[in-house]
Amino acid sequence: MLGTLDLSYIILWCIVIVISISVFAILREAIKVKSNLYEQHEGLPKGSDFPLESNIPINGSPMNIRNNEKIGTLIFLTSTGCLTCSKVYPIINDFQKNKPLYQYLIFMMGTEESVSNAIKEYNIKAPVVRMDNLKDLQAPFVPFGYFVSQDGVIQAKGVVNNEGHVQSLILYGEERVSA
Repeated sequence: MLGTLDLSYIILWCIVIVISISVFAILREAIKVKSNLYEQHEGLPKGSDFPLESNIPINGSPMNIRNNEKIGTLIFLTSTGCLTCSKVYPIINDFQKNKPLYQYLIFMMGTEESVSNAIKEYNIKAPVVRMDNLKDLQAPFVPFGYFVSQDGVIQAKGVVNNEGHVQSLILYGEERVSA
């Protein structure tokens, strides 16, 4: 038969296990939240048409965000003077290589020379459109991203500082397209 001491050890270990499981669940949720899109209330409204559907990229041929063979277009708003943007370019290159079902487009604010230098320095493969400012795209800050469906409608948007944010942009965009 169990003594009082043995019973107290069993209860203690049960409490330790329950607390450990709770801590792991909280940490998992915190990590999941980190990969969500932030500032989704900023920028052009979801459900509206993306305003600039045909631009001539600096490093490629003209492209159309409507009626193409891709699931959607991932549009990134960046600036040559943005340190965080420079960390996003390699991520965009990786996504473009590993997820070819999407079309990629970068609107980059800066001078012609600085944009050309950034394209070379970061070996940017996505088409880049140079812009003097991003006010037409209502970019509150950079880097900012939009997921635009085949019909040119904004399905998701938010800050894209890392790989998790780009994945969330795709996830939210696909959810709205399939809904």
